[in-house]
Amino acid sequence: MPLKIRFTNKTCYEPGLARGQIVLDQFIEDFESSLALWSAERYEQQWEEGIDRLRRGASKSCLITSLWAVGPACEVWGVWWVLYNRGDHAVVRNRLLLSAVIGAKFDQDYPYGAVPEHRSFSPGGEAISEWVVGLDAPD
Repeated sequence: MPLKIRFTNKTCYEPGLARGQIVLDQFIEDFESSLALWSAERYEQQWEEGIDRLRRGASKSCLITSLWAVGPACEVWGVWWVLYNRGDHAVVRNRLLLSAVIGAKFDQDYPYGAVPEHRSFSPGGEAISEWVVGLDAPD
């Protein structure tokens, strides 16, 4: 499968952290997931749902790899991979998730509403880094 995400160690290799890996065709990246707000199982549920949304035809989706709360207002911060459906493939980008920037649109139970529209270039005219991967049927 060209797009795959999983935990490689979800038994808290360090207090409050699990290790995972995302595969985008030939690109492989390891990541750490904070277990402060979500359990490993909650991340896995969201990943399955996020990929399934694209397979069912949603125009955009996401895979959240880490969420944590900071500051006195408990703002949510994190890391996510936003996904844009292009039929039999998806455009994928790695981004910081900052609730202060996204605002009221971010809902931990339905993060898909906060995924921004796809743009190929930044406001300054720079190409935005992204991967294009195939969307296979479920394993």
